[in-house]
Amino acid sequence: MKTFWSHVKTCISKYVNFSGNATRSEFWSWALFVAVVSGVLFGAAVILAFIRSFAGPDTVSNPLYWLSSVIFYIFMILGLFFLFCLLPTLAVTVRRLRDAGYHPWIIIFPVLLLIGSWYPALVVALSGMNTTPPEIPLPYCFAYLTFTALVCLLYAVLLFRKTKYVVNM
Repeated sequence: MKTFWSHVKTCISKYVNFSGNATRSEFWSWALFVAVVSGVLFGAAVILAFIRSFAGPDTVSNPLYWLSSVIFYIFMILGLFFLFCLLPTLAVTVRRLRDAGYHPWIIIFPVLLLIGSWYPALVVALSGMNTTPPEIPLPYCFAYLTFTALVCLLYAVLLFRKTKYVVNM
């Protein structure tokens, strides 16, 4: 029986290998690894931003001025981590879909929805600021993001399916 770290190493070693199968434990170990690392990085940035919010104006004379740079670098590391994890995540998802008995091309639908969600998410994020009014009405943005989240949850349920094929080891 493989351990958590051996599954993570497998996903990294099969960086762009879309052929073959992936077990449930391999897929969910990789998903847990990505979620924990990104959660720790994002949580550290949020905590530092919370501390920074009590420091006053963002000037050089402020003793906590340097926290803004640290937060920026944490988000840079988080972005690089997401770029690093993009292809292995797609590869292990395709392998898992194949192992569960689904056609691997069904991954296209949630990927396109996630790619298309950047602008509605930006509109929602900027909605409370004093900026130019967004081109897309907020209810449509919320509806699109909700639909995207529901489709991604549906795909997560599909990935819980037991292995359809018997794999000889």
